[in-house]
Amino acid sequence: MSAARRAALALLAVLGVLLGTAVPATAADGADGATVDRVVVVGVPGLTWADVDPTGTPALWQLAGSSSIGALSVRAARSTTCVLDGWATLGAGNRARWAGRVDPLPPVPLPDQGTEGSGVDADPPGLFDSVPEDTSLSYCGLQEQVAAVGLADPQAAVELIADDPATARFGAQPAALSDAVGCAVTVGRAATVAAAGGDTRLTQLDALPTDPAAAAGLLENCPLSLLSLDQLLDAGTPGSGETDTGTDPLSRPAALGAVDNAVAGLRSVLDTLPGNTLLLVDGVSEVNDGRPQLHVAIAHGPGFDGGWLSSSSTGRAPFVQLIDAAPTALAALGVDQPASMNGQPMTATGERPALADAIDQLEVANERAVVHYRSTGDFFWALVLVGAAVVGLGLLTLGGWRAPRGTPARWRRWWAAHRPGPTVRARLRRLLRPVCLLAASLPVSTYLASLVPWQDAGSPRWALAGSVAGIAGLLTAVGALGPWRRRRLGPALVVLAVSTAVPLVDVATGSHLELDGLLGYDAIVAGRFTGYGNLTFGLMPVSTLLLVAAVATALARRAPTGGRRRALVTVLAVGVVVVGFIGTPALGRDFGGVIAAVPGFLLLAMLLGGIRVTVTRLVAVLAVAVLAVGSVAVLDWTRPPSERSHLGRFVAQVLDGQAWTVVSRKAVANVDILLGSPLAWTLAVAAVAAVWLVRPGGLLRSRDGHRPGGLPPADLAVLRAALLAVALSLVVAAAVNDSGVAIPATAATLLVPLLVWLAAAPVEHGGGDPVRVSVSARGSTD
Repeated sequence: MSAARRAALALLAVLGVLLGTAVPATAADGADGATVDRVVVVGVPGLTWADVDPTGTPALWQLAGSSSIGALSVRAARSTTCVLDGWATLGAGNRARWAGRVDPLPPVPLPDQGTEGSGVDADPPGLFDSVPEDTSLSYCGLQEQVAAVGLADPQAAVELIADDPATARFGAQPAALSDAVGCAVTVGRAATVAAAGGDTRLTQLDALPTDPAAAAGLLENCPLSLLSLDQLLDAGTPGSGETDTGTDPLSRPAALGAVDNAVAGLRSVLDTLPGNTLLLVDGVSEVNDGRPQLHVAIAHGPGFDGGWLSSSSTGRAPFVQLIDAAPTALAALGVDQPASMNGQPMTATGERPALADAIDQLEVANERAVVHYRSTGDFFWALVLVGAAVVGLGLLTLGGWRAPRGTPARWRRWWAAHRPGPTVRARLRRLLRPVCLLAASLPVSTYLASLVPWQDAGSPRWALAGSVAGIAGLLTAVGALGPWRRRRLGPALVVLAVSTAVPLVDVATGSHLELDGLLGYDAIVAGRFTGYGNLTFGLMPVSTLLLVAAVATALARRAPTGGRRRALVTVLAVGVVVVGFIGTPALGRDFGGVIAAVPGFLLLAMLLGGIRVTVTRLVAVLAVAVLAVGSVAVLDWTRPPSERSHLGRFVAQVLDGQAWTVVSRKAVANVDILLGSPLAWTLAVAAVAAVWLVRPGGLLRSRDGHRPGGLPPADLAVLRAALLAVALSLVVAAAVNDSGVAIPATAATLLVPLLVWLAAAPVEHGGGDPVRVSVSARGSTD
């Protein structure tokens, strides 16, 4: 059998692994149809689990004890969700946002003053009554003021939200929840932006009647009621000291007491109503300074009498999203979910501990998410600086570069006079290799740091940074001091092995290290809750492809005959396993990761197996990757909607005509990362390293085998094959993922230090190990 046919069979094996893990599930009996007579949604902006305790909020505590509870991500169509963003998102079942500004405006003249000649544009009709805006507001203060004194025409406000570009980019339809039900009762002005749809019969009140009988009659009049309890919006004005809520902590207990009394009164009314009621209590937004965090989610009613909350939009207990509230209400009422909703119905899953312990766990989840959210930007800049320092130290120590043409002569003379001498360079070289290993160990250390309870420290951010640095130092010591240090590539292979094994083991055991890892994800951003994040896939091609290239070559060189075949089979076997981990819905469920990983492994197999690489074969490789992902996505789509991963939901969006919305949103995110992410600067560092090290004549392209960093021809060919495979995977990954250039930028944080480490190898005299197999793009042999 020819090598090409063996490769084709391997492709079928990859596809079979993925298809075998995506067997469609059968919907449980009784999943359809109404389970309640009414749904009451209570939105409490700013409410977190730290606010719930048996003394200050006894009604909320009692409700949580007899309900299913979870940590709520309120991410809307902007990074920080203020009160109107939250209600618009809740009513759409998709990420939406308030169409107005978020920063305070100059005072708006009263209607009887007119606006002509004032230099201030008139507000859109229907937003304000006769009260001007306050100019001394915090970040979310403008929306909070609109919620208190504006929204004179809710339908006009909903139309403005629908026309907002960010809302449209997510394909959200404001008030889709109330339009699907047909009628709604809202209490509080903020809630109207979730229910004032064109197909909704809306009953709007500023407050619930104090008479229990009147309140009961109102709530019984319609199957959907939305109540906004806004006491925390007025819990204080921003002060000089920062808090997570941005409010005066002295006034917050009183505001929480008012919220608790309102919930207690509402429950007493609901207890008098006939039939079943589903009560949802959600902390729908941030307040005041808008510092993002996780919020309260409580579901009480049939099917929600205990356990953690979860949904297929998160795939992980105890996390749910604000976009899940509308699908949950529709599922309970037996109403079909509109195609515009990206959320999924909440479910109660698993046993949870006693309420006090459960709330402690939810507070820990919030603390870790908050620290992660506030630390990633600083950490990305740290990676850029570390990479630049490694390359700069390497250039200073190893040489191998020339000043660009046109460099002034005085600068050349200055460098010749001040360049470190041979003794200093020798000392720096001894320092350079451990520094390179330390830098290369940083990425995987961010995941292992999740094993440390850094959130319990007095300064969690510093504790997290110290955990990452300490683990990286430990890995450096293991790599540099172990018995493998006597082999030329031993220390680097140890780092690669750990960088490969940690993500594989983690995703197989529930992605616990990914969550809140500095290169993973957090529930506040809500891009992903389980499986492989995009930045993790930035590490996978580098670590896995380089490692398997070294292993396959070592096995091939030990074979008396058939070295190419052994290398080919090794790469494909590892590729089947790794691609299965990446693409399986129950494990990595990385849509773009499979499309990017399959070409990388197949190209490496072709190069090491002596199969000539042609454009036709590369196109066939990409087609197989698309076929694999498409087949898994279609099978995932055949599952019940509540059980689909994002693969199946994308197929549904294609069928519903929403696919272009998803594609365009990812394209915009890709451009934003290119222009605004600190990680993008890592590519500039990588470009300098590439020109210095792997250009023709660079330190890693020396063919004599004796110059520092020079590789024997056979090893150079293997390195070139691995780097080509890595480059192909990263280019495809950047093209198909919304993280864009952040993926190859993350890969550079591992690859660049290892290449500098390799270039800093001691001078070898007398050649290297015997070579039996050498590969190139045409598969030539020695």
